[in-house]
Amino acid sequence: MLRCDFCRKESEVVLRVALDRDYDRLTAAHEKRYACAECSAKKERERIKMLKDSKKAG
Repeated sequence: MLRCDFCRKESEVVLRVALDRDYDRLTAAHEKRYACAECSAKKERERIKMLKDSKKAG
């Protein structure tokens, strides 16, 4: 079993998540963390909301 770096629950599958505000997920250096499906979906929702909010502000 693998362990989610966010909720610490064990999971059969984890996904890699790169955390930061302004970065290119493919080329910028970043901390590697792994998330279960639930935490990965939550992080993606947060990322989308952040993008929408920054477009409204800019």
